[in-house]
Amino acid sequence: MKSYPVYLAARMALGTVRRLRRATAARWLDALSTLAFRLDSVHRRIAFTNLTIAFPELARAGHEAIALGSFQSSARNLLEVSHIPRLTSANIGGLVHYDPDCGLNNYELARSGQKGILYLTGHFSAWELLPAAHALYGHPLSFITRPLDNAPLETYLHHIREMAGNRVIYKKNSARRILETLKHAGEVGILMDQNTGLQEGVFADLFGLPAATSTSIALLALRTDAAVLPGYLTPAPEGRYAIKFLEPVELIRTGDTARDIERNTGRFNHILERIIREQPGTWLWGHKRWKYQPEGSPDLYALSLNDLRIFLEKRSHSRTDA
Repeated sequence: MKSYPVYLAARMALGTVRRLRRATAARWLDALSTLAFRLDSVHRRIAFTNLTIAFPELARAGHEAIALGSFQSSARNLLEVSHIPRLTSANIGGLVHYDPDCGLNNYELARSGQKGILYLTGHFSAWELLPAAHALYGHPLSFITRPLDNAPLETYLHHIREMAGNRVIYKKNSARRILETLKHAGEVGILMDQNTGLQEGVFADLFGLPAATSTSIALLALRTDAAVLPGYLTPAPEGRYAIKFLEPVELIRTGDTARDIERNTGRFNHILERIIREQPGTWLWGHKRWKYQPEGSPDLYALSLNDLRIFLEKRSHSRTDA
């Protein structure tokens, strides 16, 4: 029963945002997310830890600007989710377009293999809008999610996510449905930018530190020959967005399956790092991306920021000496 009041509050919030003019709603969400940034010391501290790892050369002011942008970017998801029911193939062009240099050209290149597509993506910008917009342009896909703990809210969000013609696949026991989709040259999106348990992944470098990373895309691509297509949403002027697709990733194939999985997962992390560096203020910095570390390493989120810098400097020096 406790979940229902939360569901009602979420529905009211989405309804309120939907009724406001987009510009007005965006200003309110920016103000509320700025307040949340000031009050939410837990996620603010996580963001500063992550930013110290990723951009140790930046001063505190630089970290704060990126972290605030991240809070605001995440809040914009509320705006875009609230408007998905109003989006159609006729009006999507007014909100989202394909990047002219890195857009449909790379998508069509991935499609040409006729073995299906695995979208390599993460929590960038208004990430919930990306699959909806792509589907409204005539390219529906399936994507992997974890269900929310709040069942009524999950049912509502599930409905919104599938309104544009996409299909939600829940992560648990998803392998068979993914393989069936790829068998018929379908397309599957996987968010690969968050911490994972080592029973599902390997350590792969991200910003020079090992990060526990899902091996799902590497496993599936090596097994099915599906194209791996990095894709993400990037902000554009006047509150619009651009869909970017990088060139399909050329897989490493040596015949050593375990090694190939590890090396390709590392290659995917390198691509995600490139995207984060391109638009750092749009990534979800408030998540403990480096939560799990190899045995003998400290808990990075328990260190003070000064101790973290000392640890990173020592590690950098030891790697240089090696």
